[in-house]
This record gives sequence, structure tokens and C-alpha cells, in this order.
Amino acid sequence: MFLRLLRRKKLASKEFKLAKILFADDDILLGDAVSHELESCGHQVTVADNGFNVLSVALRIRPDIIILDNLMPGLTAREVMPVLKRDNRTMTIPVLLLTSQTNKHDGTNAYGTGAEDYMTKPFSAEELADRVSMLLGSQQSMQQLQL
Repeated sequence: MFLRLLRRKKLASKEFKLAKILFADDDILLGDAVSHELESCGHQVTVADNGFNVLSVALRIRPDIIILDNLMPGLTAREVMPVLKRDNRTMTIPVLLLTSQTNKHDGTNAYGTGAEDYMTKPFSAEELADRVSMLLGSQQSMQQLQL
């Protein structure tokens, strides 16, 4: 189902850009499922399972977007985000923060870390596809403005 939604989204929007995506979550099954589905749509996905790996992988592959779990072993998103946003090599990479916390301040906390967007877990495949598409479109627009 996730695959059909992403393919439909791809066909419906000529601006849907295939991208290098860094998916960071310590839930191995979720990482495998999301990675498989995004790759079947043409995206290149790298999975990191802890905060330290996020930083090293982001510097190595320079992804177009990072999907980052809020609570991971090693470093949490609150600890990873300032490092990403201070480094010239990663500061412009849009970050979608995933959280399983559901208090009313989640949005404020996510944006306060420097994330461009956030989603609560569990999430739907359609919503993830929409958010990825939106962030990639925003990134492409920003790059065009800088030329």
C-alpha cells in the first residue's frame, strides 16, 4: 500500500524528486519497512540506528532529507540537531522529526530543535510520502533561489 501511494504521488506531481534519504530510527523493523518502500520508488535510503551514526552518515552521504527519530540510543534528536545545523555541510538539509510523544508541545519542541517538520508515530504511509515530497520541494525551491 505504501508503495502504491508513493508511486501515485510521483505520477501526480512532476516536482516529486527522487532523493538520497537518511532514515534514523532504532526500531529495526520500521527502518527496514520504510527503507524498502522508499527504495522501491527510486529513492536511495540509508538507515542509521543511533544518534552517533546519524552524524557520521549525514557527513558521508550528504542526504537530501533526514527523517530523524526523536528518541534514539547514543544521542537524541535534541542533541543531534544542533550539530547538524551548525555544520556548513549539513545545515541546509531538511529534517523531518519523528516522535512517539503526544503532548501538545511536540510541535514547538520539534521546531525549536531546528527541524523543518515533525510527525507523530504511528504515521500513515500517505502522510510520510506527502511530508517527504513537501520537504524535497521546499529544498529544491531554496536551491533555485540561491542560484
